[in-house]
Amino acid sequence: MLYTLKYTPKKLDEILGNREKIDYIRQWILQIINGKKRKPLLVYGPPGTGKTSIAYAISLEYDFDIIEMNASELRDKKRVVRILGSAGLASSLFGQGKIILIDDADILAGRADYGGAGAIKSVLAESPYPIIVTATDIWDQKFAPLRSECEKIELKKVSKISIRQLLHEIAKSESIDVSGQKIDEISENAEGDVRAALNDLQSMHSSSRNKEKDIFNVVRSIFKAKSYKEAKEAVSGDIDYELIKLWIDENIPNEYESAEDIAAAFNYLSKGDIFDGRIKKTYWKLLKYSIDLSTAGVALAKKGTYHKFTKYSFPGYLSNMSRTVQSRAMLKSIGRKIGPMLHVNSKKARDYFPVLKELGKEHYGEIMNYYKLDESEMAFILGTSVMKSRK
Repeated sequence: MLYTLKYTPKKLDEILGNREKIDYIRQWILQIINGKKRKPLLVYGPPGTGKTSIAYAISLEYDFDIIEMNASELRDKKRVVRILGSAGLASSLFGQGKIILIDDADILAGRADYGGAGAIKSVLAESPYPIIVTATDIWDQKFAPLRSECEKIELKKVSKISIRQLLHEIAKSESIDVSGQKIDEISENAEGDVRAALNDLQSMHSSSRNKEKDIFNVVRSIFKAKSYKEAKEAVSGDIDYELIKLWIDENIPNEYESAEDIAAAFNYLSKGDIFDGRIKKTYWKLLKYSIDLSTAGVALAKKGTYHKFTKYSFPGYLSNMSRTVQSRAMLKSIGRKIGPMLHVNSKKARDYFPVLKELGKEHYGEIMNYYKLDESEMAFILGTSVMKSRK
C-alpha cells in the first residue's frame, strides 16, 4: 500500500505542522457540531501541507460521511447543482453527519467557467453541512466570489524537523534499513511537502524490488487463473494490494494478446479503481469489491488462457517515483551552487538552466569549473548522460 494512503492522518492531531491553525479548525468543527452557524472553511497553502487530509481527519474523528468533489469536475452550473446541491441537502445514507469537501477550487479561477463558480458560491451559502474548500492560490480575481463566502486558513510548509521525525517513525514501523543521513536528505529535498517525502521514502525502499520475484509469481497466477477461486487463492495471505494493482496495470498488454481481452481486463481494473475512489479512506468494506474486480475480474476477462512465458515489467509508476526523487535532489544541488554566483536563491537559479545549457554546448569545461559543478550535474543541465556530455 502506498505510504501516502497507509499513513494518512486519522485525527486532526496527527496532521503535521501548523498547530495553531489545526486547533482553530478543531474549534470550528466543534462549534458546528454544537449547533453554531459557521462559514465554510477555505484552507489554502502549498502542496503536501495537509489541506485535503484535514477534511478526512474530521470525517474519521467525528464520524462524518464525507462528500468529495474536485473542482475540475464542477465547471458548469448544472453539474454543480446536480452533485453538490443534492449532496448538500440530502440526508446521509448511514444516518451520519456530513462534511463536504471541494478540493482544488482554484482550478476554477484559471479555466473556462460555465457558471460553476457562481453555483458553488450558492452551495457554500445554503448548505446545512460543514464545507471545506481547498486551494493552493486563492488570490486570482476570479476566485473572489468564493473567498468572500469562507473563513480563510493559510497552511505553511511543514518543517524539516517534523518531516524527519515522521520518516523515522515510518522507517521503524516498516523495518526499513535507512540511514539518518538519507532521511535528512529526503526531509531536505521535500521542501515542506509531506506527501513528497513519503513518496521519496517509499521509492527508495528496496523491499519493493526485493519482493519482485514473489510478486512475479502472484501476478502470473492471477493472469493464468481459470476460475474465481484460483484468482482469489493467488492473492491470499499478506498481500500489498496497491502494489499488485500497479503490476497488473503495467502488464495487462504484456500478458493478453487479443485487443478484446485487453479492453475487458482494463475495464474490470477501472471498475476496481472506482471502488477505491468510493472508499476514500473511510468505507473499507468496499475494499473486497475493489480487490475482486482488479484481480479475479482481470483474470476472467480473457476468453482463454495464454500458454506462454511472459516477462512482466516493473511498474512504470514506481520507477517514475524514483526518478522524481533523484531529479529533485539534483535540481536543489545545482541551484545551491549557481545561485550565489548569479545573486539569486536556489529556486530562482533554475530559470538560468536553459542559458547554461546553451553555453555548456560550447564551453563545457568553463561552465563546469566556474560554477563548481560535477559531471553528473553538468550532464543534468545539458539533458544528456555523463558519457555523452564529455564529448
